[in-house]
Amino acid sequence: MQINEIFKSIQGEGPNFGKPAIFLRTAQCNLKCTWCDTKYTWDWKNYDYTKEVKEMTLEEIKERILDLEIKHLVITGGEPLLQQDDLADLLSFLKPDFYVEIETNCTILPNKMLTDLVDQWNVSPKTENSGNPLELYENDECYYFFANQENCFFKYVVENESDIPEIKKFVTKYNIPENRVQLMTQASTKEEISAREKSISELAKANNFLFSPRLHVAMWGAQRGK
Repeated sequence: MQINEIFKSIQGEGPNFGKPAIFLRTAQCNLKCTWCDTKYTWDWKNYDYTKEVKEMTLEEIKERILDLEIKHLVITGGEPLLQQDDLADLLSFLKPDFYVEIETNCTILPNKMLTDLVDQWNVSPKTENSGNPLELYENDECYYFFANQENCFFKYVVENESDIPEIKKFVTKYNIPENRVQLMTQASTKEEISAREKSISELAKANNFLFSPRLHVAMWGAQRGK
């Protein structure tokens, strides 16, 4: 598998905010978000592929995860579902001992084997503020699939109030329960999160959505492996 990093930290956002977890960060992504805080997993014009990507066997990944001695695994990226067949094989080794979350951008449909092994989906669909074209970031089939998974939470990255109409359009179109929609502040530094977080929390409250802090950004900013 193409892996960027494996480390132990605290889940900084979403329903399991604050819980200790192991993070498995895969390399490569099918989108190119302008504000992406992990461009080192896919932007090979500005980052060195040979330094950022480790080709690891499933056995090597499994051993590294077990060495960290936490039974909560968060798989993130990049876009993990680009390697979903390998992930399904990996999780078949780790389950049922591990609680598994997968972060995905809602553009790739997971297969049944992987779906049956995931405890929680953290789906982060993109909006116009990502800089991606609509035909790439809105996938009807994926939206409908995830909207019907009870173990799925939708996390939208918000810069300001102008993002809300598009988010509400998606929530209505795909019949996503409001209590599974979280707004997160677009920020990659401590200064940005401090300046914007209160206004985004107010937008969540005003529109009957949940608000997700980004503890890792508030604590460590853009520092990696934290």
